[in-house]
Amino acid sequence: MELTILLLACIVGICSGLREVRMQIPTAVKKGNSTILNCWYDTEEDPLYAVKWYKGGREFYRYAPNETPVVKTFPIGNLTVKKTESNATQVTLTNLQLDAAGRYSCEVSADAPSFHTAIVYATMNVVELPSEGPSIHGLKRKYRINDMLRLNCTSGRSKPAANLTWYINDRQVRPLKSHVRTYSPLDTNESEWQISQIGLQFLVTHDHFTAGGKLKIRCSASIYDIYWQSTEVSTEEDRPRVVHLEPAATIVGINYLQPPPNFQTGQKKPDGHVGVKVLGSSSPGPSLPSSLRLAVGLFLLVVIR
Repeated sequence: MELTILLLACIVGICSGLREVRMQIPTAVKKGNSTILNCWYDTEEDPLYAVKWYKGGREFYRYAPNETPVVKTFPIGNLTVKKTESNATQVTLTNLQLDAAGRYSCEVSADAPSFHTAIVYATMNVVELPSEGPSIHGLKRKYRINDMLRLNCTSGRSKPAANLTWYINDRQVRPLKSHVRTYSPLDTNESEWQISQIGLQFLVTHDHFTAGGKLKIRCSASIYDIYWQSTEVSTEEDRPRVVHLEPAATIVGINYLQPPPNFQTGQKKPDGHVGVKVLGSSSPGPSLPSSLRLAVGLFLLVVIR
């Protein structure tokens, strides 16, 4: 009867014990870097018996306050624990290598009277970043309306393969669009490395160009939340050349017998002007020498008087 009452008390939360075990580890870490794995808990005034860390089911770190030494480590591959920065709630790992990626678990055990044990899990990835940003190939210097634009974007080898995304004039192009072609990552000679590729093709329209006749295209590569690099290129609209036609005839000289008209006040061109020559016009006959024309003019003047 007493045992039944004790169990009931624990169910309704009267008895104390281990609770609120939480684990925090980074989703991804760059190869060669260090990181801290956290495990928080509340023993509700029960003494702590031990905190044990596992990778893939194998123990690599233990904190037991009642044992000597209090901190113990166990070798697993290239996993390196920095003891001076590890304790009951955290483990510091240094010089992480690719084989450090995997599933980690934190097991917390309380001592008497509850003897409760809880375990939580999380996954960490170790990333090898590309040595350079993404590269875009296939762009022409100019495009006309209704031209087909075809591009490829490649991100250098990495682990895992980078995620590639297209942007047209700063607007993301969704992968489900028919003009985005996603390729499977290419494996290199080393199975740990992969190369990402993505294609883009679409029919160029007026809407793709800005008011200044520019078209910007950007390819962004990302790996988890620790890597983000972009490459942007631009092209121009190939507009038809506007030809300005010159008039077929040009007046090169006008001599008036009276002052020239004032066109700004609406004055009409006066009559009796001479010496008008229009380029390209046909002459009514052979022109007289200037000296002969002057003699004829003086003769007519004398006769008229």
